[in-house]
Amino acid sequence: MEQTKLQLAFKDEAGKKFTISLDEPREDLTEVEVGTAMDDIVNRNVFFSAAGDIVAKESARFITTTIEEIAI
Repeated sequence: MEQTKLQLAFKDEAGKKFTISLDEPREDLTEVEVGTAMDDIVNRNVFFSAAGDIVAKESARFITTTIEEIAI
C-alpha cells in the first residue's frame, strides 16, 4: 500500500522553517495550484509558529511511502 503526502514548507518571522503536511492530496495538483495555495496561506496569515507569523513560502513536495505489512 502506498500513502502520499503533500509537504508545504514556509519561513516564519524568525527565519525558521514551518512545515504543513496534507495526507492524500489530489493526484493532479499542478505547481501553479500549489504555489497559489501557499501564497494564500502567507497573505491571509492563516498559520503562525512559536517564532511568529509565516512570511514566505520555501518549497513544496510530494512524499510517497510504501507500506508493506509483515505477517507474523
